[in-house]
Amino acid sequence: MLLSKTGKIILLALFKGLSALFFVIISFKTFANNAVSDYVIEGKPIKPWKLSVGNAFEWGIPIEDQQGKTKRANLIVSPIEINKPNDAINVKWRGKDKAAWFSNITLNGNKIDLSSVEDKAALNLEIRIHREPTSIAKITMRCNWKNDCQGELPLNPLLSQLPQDEWTALTLPLNCFNQEGQFDFKNVTDMFAISTQGKMELDIANVYLVALPEGNKGCKK
Repeated sequence: MLLSKTGKIILLALFKGLSALFFVIISFKTFANNAVSDYVIEGKPIKPWKLSVGNAFEWGIPIEDQQGKTKRANLIVSPIEINKPNDAINVKWRGKDKAAWFSNITLNGNKIDLSSVEDKAALNLEIRIHREPTSIAKITMRCNWKNDCQGELPLNPLLSQLPQDEWTALTLPLNCFNQEGQFDFKNVTDMFAISTQGKMELDIANVYLVALPEGNKGCKK
């Protein structure tokens, strides 16, 4: 497990309009394989969550044994080794076919209520960036299984703040996905979807919730 030891990480908090970025320190959590707060551990989804890939040619192609690819192979997922075999995944967008629209990797397959922690918690992704996106990239959270019930954040300004080829944490306050006040945190169905039309490459080890530091309001005014 990459970053599960007692210690500290950097929280990249993001405010309304993405007009300001700042860094604060938070403590690590201990993984409990709880599907309400732990989503991907060592590159594997915590049941009943499922990972899939997709694009305009076909959505929702399951990732099995940490492997998968979209139609025309615009996006390829494969297992990698950090400390032991298959303890993370590599996600590579090849950006070859613009007709594929935004190829994405998605975690869904469950429905949870996060309304009680909307202003208290953040989605934490332990990632390693190999190539920044060459086109618009975004991360989306969805509710009620509906495309009109979602919140999204641009990834380009965030990933440009992170070091390349080093493991780091991208930590996004939940309320940043609800800056217009329309997101239904009582019925979260897609914890994240990462997508781009261009080229991009990153590794993912763990994805889970962390508590915001005392006094940090995330994107809430």
